[in-house]
Amino acid sequence: MSTTETPTPLPDLRFDAVDLIGRPGAHRDISRTVTAPAAPEAPAAMWIPAGDPIEVEGSLESVVEGVYAGGTARTHLAGECSRCLDPLEDDIEVRFDELFTYPEKIPHEMSAEEREEVVVLDGDTVDLGPLIYDALVLAAPTAPLCRPDCAGLCPQCGIRLEDEPGHHHDVIDDRFAALQGFFADPEPGSDAQADEDVR
Repeated sequence: MSTTETPTPLPDLRFDAVDLIGRPGAHRDISRTVTAPAAPEAPAAMWIPAGDPIEVEGSLESVVEGVYAGGTARTHLAGECSRCLDPLEDDIEVRFDELFTYPEKIPHEMSAEEREEVVVLDGDTVDLGPLIYDALVLAAPTAPLCRPDCAGLCPQCGIRLEDEPGHHHDVIDDRFAALQGFFADPEPGSDAQADEDVR
């Protein structure tokens, strides 16, 4: 699967590898900082705020099969607690490792499904955008918590249970709602009270 066929919202993470192609053992360090774009829809509950930096550091190494890329990406995440909805922030670092394979080095006996898993070197450039984007999506929490024992919100009225630890509601099963006042003490002067007095 050529990296040019994989869309990614991360900008400018293509690296020239012309000096490494066909030279097994050749090695070059890489470093770049890009700005996170405004995402139309965040792929996780915590994601990179628009304009925040994504710092990429690693290396490219020429091997017989292609060009190997490895390193780390660091950035800042923001979101909200999945229980109480308080704002959350966190720093994250992810590791990326990928072999960008020369097209002619893909084994002929590979099935179509197996070929889809191969990242093919696109000309003489290595595009780390899709690789780093996928690593960040996998590492970003899908249900972040401000702390493990967060009490969350009241499902009836939405109040923060942390602010009122003893908060609760008497919930009546809808099936028994008609009987709710059956066993209650009758109000003074009511027909029910008169019947009670007769007894």
